[in-house]
Amino acid sequence: MSVLKGTFPAMLTPYNSDKSVNEKEYMKLALFGLENGLDGLFCNGSAGDGLAIGVAQRVQLMKLSIEVANKKVPVITGIGSVCYEETLYLANEAKKTGCDALLLQPPFYYPMDEDTLITYFKFIASKVKLPLYLYNIPMFAPNMSLRVIQELSKEKNIVGMKDSSGSAVDLMHILDRCDFDVFVGREEYYAGALQAGVKGSMTSCGGVFPEIMSGIYKAYQAKDYERMYKFQKSIIKAIAFAQEVAFPLGYALLLEARGFKIANTSIHPISLKTLDALKFKKEEARNILAKISQEVGLASL
Repeated sequence: MSVLKGTFPAMLTPYNSDKSVNEKEYMKLALFGLENGLDGLFCNGSAGDGLAIGVAQRVQLMKLSIEVANKKVPVITGIGSVCYEETLYLANEAKKTGCDALLLQPPFYYPMDEDTLITYFKFIASKVKLPLYLYNIPMFAPNMSLRVIQELSKEKNIVGMKDSSGSAVDLMHILDRCDFDVFVGREEYYAGALQAGVKGSMTSCGGVFPEIMSGIYKAYQAKDYERMYKFQKSIIKAIAFAQEVAFPLGYALLLEARGFKIANTSIHPISLKTLDALKFKKEEARNILAKISQEVGLASL
């Protein structure tokens, strides 16, 4: 059952000076993405601090996303937590607010063997009332083995997964053995992943460069592979830049360079060393945007 397809942004979350969600800026960012080709919205992911903010804020982001989507495009929300009841609560709130799908990564901190992890996902899938997507993000949570993914792909309510492992080898095995929809979570190889058979992407660059990430997908659909790879290559330098500072601050700097009020606040503590580095990085972010705009063009805010 295909619920989602195409290019989704892993939405960053802008904050006010008191660490509350900047609703106006969040909605502005979401609308900008949809106006520039995105196929839906994805809130409460890693880039949006989903595991660092409170439950009330996560529900708040669901509601804001639903308001912007206006029933025209689907909304998927992350529901991950080390607390099972919190995960189920978020899933229920997602249903109430009108979200279309859920994304869930393995719980961290308490170790689980493969059989226990399979049991966990089956339990959650049996309790939630929306289609569930697995989320493999081994840099932040336990890695999901091919055996685990393959077994869970047989569950009726587990309709797909987002793979942020960055391993093209693992991705090919998942596509070969699992009969469900796969989305890539690493923007570096979106073009190649589409040709391999993924249904779309959910990435930070989807929110920062919606016209480029959606352009990759549209060029693929049109079989304009030269244009597809031109778009793909254009954002590599931006990704490398974003990875030079603590995640997701690099992407916030790029958004700030595009005109959004997002890089001056963070839900996370930031060291003085990092703050100094960010000051020097702002000009570099602007230069990267200028190069990308020269290569493929960027929409004005």
